[in-house]
Amino acid sequence: NTDGTIPSEIWQDGILLDLYNSDVHNQSTAVPRHYANIYYNGIVGKLNIDFNADYIWYKSRELTFNNELSEMGNDREVNTSSINRNRMLAEKLVMTYPLWKGQIEIGEEYTNTRTTNLFSANIPETPNADNRVDENNIAVFAELGQQFGRFMIGAGLRYEHVKFNYYEMGLLRDGQSKTYNNIFPSLNIATQVGKVRMGLNYTGKTIRPGYGQLDGAISYINRLTYETGNPYLKPTKLQTVEYMAQWRRFFAQLSYTYFKDGVYHITEPYGPEGEATIIRTANLDHRHYLQAFVGGNFQVGIWQPKVNIGMMKQWLSLPLNGEQVNMNTPIFMFQWQNAVHLPFDIWLNIDAQLMTRGWDNNTRLTNTPWYVNAKIYKGFFKDAFGVTVEAKDLFDSARNNFYLCSDAVQIQQKNFSPGRSVMLTLQYRFNTTRDRYRGTGAGNSEKSRF
Repeated sequence: NTDGTIPSEIWQDGILLDLYNSDVHNQSTAVPRHYANIYYNGIVGKLNIDFNADYIWYKSRELTFNNELSEMGNDREVNTSSINRNRMLAEKLVMTYPLWKGQIEIGEEYTNTRTTNLFSANIPETPNADNRVDENNIAVFAELGQQFGRFMIGAGLRYEHVKFNYYEMGLLRDGQSKTYNNIFPSLNIATQVGKVRMGLNYTGKTIRPGYGQLDGAISYINRLTYETGNPYLKPTKLQTVEYMAQWRRFFAQLSYTYFKDGVYHITEPYGPEGEATIIRTANLDHRHYLQAFVGGNFQVGIWQPKVNIGMMKQWLSLPLNGEQVNMNTPIFMFQWQNAVHLPFDIWLNIDAQLMTRGWDNNTRLTNTPWYVNAKIYKGFFKDAFGVTVEAKDLFDSARNNFYLCSDAVQIQQKNFSPGRSVMLTLQYRFNTTRDRYRGTGAGNSEKSRF
């Protein structure tokens, strides 16, 4: 159960039209999430076999009660209900065999997923919805790795056949249903020069939209703001080139990614006269993205610090108020992690992070959020029992201010959650010496889409 109040003001041409408070009460319930994995790991002659099969099922329900009290207009009560069911079956087989100066790896992976969402509300602006997605993904892949002197070279290929069916009110929608056939290559080279280890990788892959991003049901935020997904979304194709190097305790990483049909959020007028705003997902034609990080970890007596400095920059231009706007300002990140090994085998961790203003897709971070977290841990009975006290965001400074820009509507949002908090964790590990689980899982990328 969560409760909160959202104050709202409506202005037009400098004149206050309405002022109201929304008292919101949410009730979320979820039955236990069922997860099962069966695996086989063995060797037949020189052939290494790794097989996994996974099953996931869970259901969640959310009720929202929104009481809007207006000072100038009509009061309003908005109640919504959302019931979501998810199920996945997946299996993956990987076989590895020595070949020439290295090895060859071949395999296949199959996932079958179904997600359903029942949505209802007591206002006509958010019609009831009964949506279902069925998806089958069949993939075969092969990778050859060879050692030539100080160079390790690998090349791979993956083929995917995906059938995506979208249903509304139990009826198959041909316009939203799609079939995909894609081939994705990969190439990697690794070597060591003196004490410097380095690698250069190229990867082509696809990222399929999350099922929430595909859901066409319209959700209610307040009387001026609505939100929906987009069942017409295309998968995002990525082409990534990455260089990594490591020398002693220092590392460097540089990567460039070309996104085709990336998913982002746009805003549009909504309602009979366009007086409200609806936020929905859409495909961005393309985006260039560069990421660079350097860092190192050290040890000074009982103190073990780690420092990372990074930069994330995109090249993107979109229309805003009828004019093209370059959204290219980079975001810089600074991370400082500290571990201190105190007497009596007590560990103290103090971590800090700071981010600068910049763009990500069509969203601009307009402030410089930073935080300091502290944690202390003590283990007992050979670490079978552990006690952790953790304080997050000590200075209550991790608030993010976002500016979502589109040609029709701009939205400014200040995020005050989760805020400063303190947690106490008690953990007991049973039969740790008997844990022999060596499963690697199947359908791992599919799990994140739920």
